[in-house]
This record gives sequence, structure tokens and C-alpha cells, in this order.
Amino acid sequence: MSALLQIRGLHAFYGQGQVLRGVDLEVGRGEIVALLGRNGAGRSSTLKAAMGMLRGSGSVLLDGAELFGLKTFQIARQGLAYVPEERAVFPTLTVQQNLLLGQHGGGVGGVNIDDMLCLMPQLAARRHVAAGALSGGEQQMLSLCRSLMGAPKAIMVDEPTEGLAPAMVKVVAQHLQRLREQGLGVLLVEQKLDIALEIADRVLVMGRGRIVFAGTSSELRRNQAVRRQWLEV
Repeated sequence: MSALLQIRGLHAFYGQGQVLRGVDLEVGRGEIVALLGRNGAGRSSTLKAAMGMLRGSGSVLLDGAELFGLKTFQIARQGLAYVPEERAVFPTLTVQQNLLLGQHGGGVGGVNIDDMLCLMPQLAARRHVAAGALSGGEQQMLSLCRSLMGAPKAIMVDEPTEGLAPAMVKVVAQHLQRLREQGLGVLLVEQKLDIALEIADRVLVMGRGRIVFAGTSSELRRNQAVRRQWLEV
């Protein structure tokens, strides 16, 4: 599988504090890679640094094009999408208006609102409802759809199931699997280990700003030492 998203030697800082210490990872086309670790390990910081939201150094290649050093909106237009943990929908705008804000002409192929509502029919009946009136799960789907409106090549999703009911967790997982089937590369930060291991093609474990394990879901299940040292509370 050819690498679509390649991150090499990524270092990042919050003020004077270093949070990433040489992160290396790859995501292929049509692949879900789960990025696991305890709170503070550097998972969310990796996504933010790749999107140009943190000061640092390194290389971020998307389909062979260097993104590091570009502004966040330029990175998005090159085809790398980012769905933050806080969802960041515009609460006073309708579902349709939020989706329109995601169009910017980048990425590959043409995507419109009807495409998104077919992908996530739960939003279709809420098309003209203010985003602030949606449930947490609906807001998560809206945030994901808004990122897909730019027709990205790869998407980075931060804690998409946080705070969701079990039934909605399954719905979000199914939608992420559909994105893989469509050929997108998905880099997923997820706290729920069972969900991550179920849908990911490969898993990476972070600790203290570095990748400390890389392998398949079954390999991580068998590796009690890694789970005990870097994942379990």
C-alpha cells in the first residue's frame, strides 16, 4: 500500500514546552490508522502540528507534496482535512450553512451537500435546523461532513466518539469505515480501545511525544507489556 500521508521527524511546542519529539507515521490510501495513548501523550498535538497549528519542525507530505510550513487553510486546500475533538460547529447556522462553509475547491473530486446527506442520512431531516440544537452525535457527524465537503485525500479525526451514546458510537465507526472504502486515508485519535482496534488497519501507540509501538490490532492485543505501560490506567 502506497503512503498517502507521511509524517517525518515531527517536533512541536506549546510555548517553551516540547510536546512532540520526532513523530514518524504513515497512512495509506483506503487505510484507517489509529493513534492511541494516554491523555497528554501527544496524539491531538500530532494532528494539530500536521495542520500547521503548532510551532515546530519536521515534514508532512500528502501525496508527495510538502505541507509543513503552510498555513492551516492552505493545508486544507491541499487535501488534508481535520475534525477537532471539540467539533467546532457554528451553533447559530443551520446544518446546510455549516456544510457550505466546508467548500473550498481543494482535494479531489466534486462533493455537494446532497452527497453528504446521502452519506449521513441522520442529518437530512435536520438540514435547516441550527447546529446548536443538534445532539452531540449529530454535531460530530456534521463536523465530519463539513470536512468532507472539501473533497480531501486524507482526514484526521480527533476523538469522534467522545461523549456519545453506544448506538451513536457504532454509527460514527461505520461512517469512518465507509470513508476507507472510498479510498481516503484516515488518521484516527480514539480513546475507546475496543472501537479503535475493531476498525483500524494498523495501530500506533504514543507515549511522551513519540511513537512507542506500531503494528496491527491483533499484535497490540497480544502485547500486554505495551498496553500496560502506555495505555492502561
